[in-house]
Amino acid sequence: MESIPLNEIYQHKLNFLIGAGASSGIFPTLWLSVKDSDDETKEETIETLATKLALSDHKHHHTLLFMYYYQKIIKPVCEFQISDANEAQQLEVINNYELFIDSVVRLLQQKGEFLRRCNLFTTNYDGCIPLVADKLIKQGALAFHINDGSSGFLERSLSAKNFNTYLCETGVFGRHSSDIPQVNYINLHGSAYWRKRGESIMVDYSSSKADVAIPPEAEVWLEKLDAILNDETKTTADVLEIDVEFTEDIEESFWSAYNKLPIVNPTKWKFHETVFEEHYYQMLRLLSYQLEEPNSVLISFAFSFADEHILNLVKRSLSNPKLQVFVCCYNDKEKIVMESRFNGYQNVKLIAFEDNDLDFSKFNESVFNASILRDAE
Repeated sequence: MESIPLNEIYQHKLNFLIGAGASSGIFPTLWLSVKDSDDETKEETIETLATKLALSDHKHHHTLLFMYYYQKIIKPVCEFQISDANEAQQLEVINNYELFIDSVVRLLQQKGEFLRRCNLFTTNYDGCIPLVADKLIKQGALAFHINDGSSGFLERSLSAKNFNTYLCETGVFGRHSSDIPQVNYINLHGSAYWRKRGESIMVDYSSSKADVAIPPEAEVWLEKLDAILNDETKTTADVLEIDVEFTEDIEESFWSAYNKLPIVNPTKWKFHETVFEEHYYQMLRLLSYQLEEPNSVLISFAFSFADEHILNLVKRSLSNPKLQVFVCCYNDKEKIVMESRFNGYQNVKLIAFEDNDLDFSKFNESVFNASILRDAE
């Protein structure tokens, strides 16, 4: 098992890419237990199943699947607060986010002055990172700034240019200055805490809404769908056996509300609202620019590279010989998939445990060497 050589890269331009697996102890991922009826050796996801249903003549089943997606994944994300986490979730997820952010900040503290910043890109739209960061800042033991790209006072709006801002501290008489470690927090797939207002994106961590109504008549069908999707003995053909049918008014009402959500649609990796879509491509360009910088490092964890936009962007950036990419794979099976995706790129290192899963705890303690960072102080 290889760890990331922090002593070699800490002065480089650091970028992190965090995926849904980091929050999987609280929120489910897109992976499903049900098998692909066309090829039972392939793993099925909400994305792949939704794509099949969208391309076929099963409009009602497609709508039902997105009702399931909203009910099981989006709504819990919108309603979550750290205080809601039970003991297992606290240990498995929240504590690991705390340890990860703590380690990132302590790594930044070792960089040269006015270089103490990094970019934390995530496809998660949950509040784990900002809520945990706020908790750590309030504790007062760790001085850092998290920049989510928003600006304002009572109301905060999102703008790509805000990621270029940087805070520093000066003495009382201005005779010396020092920089505060800064984490640029960049939501690639949107956030439960975004709201569209005219042509602006507002950010409010005190409020996240889950206001897409699920019709009562869908509940029985959703229970049947849930049972099938979480049964390894079932295939996607069983989904089509559900006798589901919505009226046109119900479908239009659901999709009208769903399409206003500030998150990427998992079938096309696109936003429905133009203002979110424009910001999405600005953030992809930001990721591209950062990876094209000399001496850049990208560390990915709990990210499957299923988003083809991000995968292709990273692969194009690998033409930069000064870029180093560390892809942390959940298990040997995922490592094989990543080997096929990044075959031939010499500046990519795949990291995985042999015959063991690389979860968040193992990433913190064995790969990102959090304990070593703390002990070094």
